[in-house]
Amino acid sequence: MKSNTKILVTGLGSISALGYGAAAAWRKMVAGEDGITIKADWEHAGIHPQFFGETPAVEFDSEVKWDDRFPPQQYSKLGMLACKKAIDDAGIMLEASDNEIGLVIETSLGATASVEDYLYDLYRHGLQKISPVKFTKTVANTVLGDISRIFKLNGPSSLIYNSNSITYGFDLIRKGVAEIVICGGVDHYTEYRILSEQESNRLVRVACHSNARSAAAGETDRRRNILGDGAAFIVLESEASAVRRGARKYAELVEYHSCFDYRNIEDTTQRSADVVEGAIDALRPILQPKEKVAYLSAYTTAGQMESNERHVLNRLSRSNETYSLQHKAYTGDMKSASSIMGASIASQILYNNQFPVQEAFGNNPSDFGYALVNTAHEGGGSSHLLLRKTL
Repeated sequence: MKSNTKILVTGLGSISALGYGAAAAWRKMVAGEDGITIKADWEHAGIHPQFFGETPAVEFDSEVKWDDRFPPQQYSKLGMLACKKAIDDAGIMLEASDNEIGLVIETSLGATASVEDYLYDLYRHGLQKISPVKFTKTVANTVLGDISRIFKLNGPSSLIYNSNSITYGFDLIRKGVAEIVICGGVDHYTEYRILSEQESNRLVRVACHSNARSAAAGETDRRRNILGDGAAFIVLESEASAVRRGARKYAELVEYHSCFDYRNIEDTTQRSADVVEGAIDALRPILQPKEKVAYLSAYTTAGQMESNERHVLNRLSRSNETYSLQHKAYTGDMKSASSIMGASIASQILYNNQFPVQEAFGNNPSDFGYALVNTAHEGGGSSHLLLRKTL
């Protein structure tokens, strides 16, 4: 396969506070809805009512055929549900045992709930009384193994921490290693993580707001965030494979730029101006002048966006009419899942020829030629994805 092969987005799947499936999430966003609520029924008594994006209840057994004796952890369930939606949306038939479909998954928190559960039993009961199966569930790549096994994906696979899986999938196809790669992000918060964020004063306060998006829009302290659980997957495919299968083409993934900010390695709410500008400047020459651009933000609150992206958006708007969307304000910050969710929403903007948020006079902007997706990961990494409308 030639390195200049076009790489297309042909399938989308997610589970988030916006619902089960990318289509459900899109419908809610266009309707002006979000799924974030004020959650008060925490099991841990020390957690105050907080804004949180909970995933909807889905009957897992009716969606996924699970033959293992032991049930999967919630972290893995989220990944399997979202991946199934992406596979179904792409129209991929998985009966053949010799397929070479790749799988790359990113995570930030990993199997934290299983680790906490294992350590709790270890200290309470001792090593002799813990089932060995419990330890196997503490490994972060259980989600990778579960998805590969259940959906019979036999191509190259990898689980990565704090990096963008789409960039890995893009390179696998561009280098001719695979024709189809499913890229995903999965993260599940435990209550101990919520408690830690609360005690560190890093959660948006609910006292003055009953609506999460208004709270996010009014939050000026960039350290505070709104959190949410979820998983999101997209299917990347070479143009030749997509044409052969007659697949739907949401968008073309044109290029990406990854960078590292060594001055901000402990959070995802701040990036140095030169790092963000360098990434955008690297992709800017590909943009056709005067083409309308949808910009998917890496941040949740107004304070975070103003601090990290306003200067870039102002520069970008000089050559291209630009509309920005803070999609995390609709789902909560889902860590690694938010990176893929941004690319999923960007693909739908280009495919549906519609921005999901209305302008002041009541119309939804349309006729976008490109979408830029900014992602920020724990550890200082960031990736910027450039997507183009397909003809």
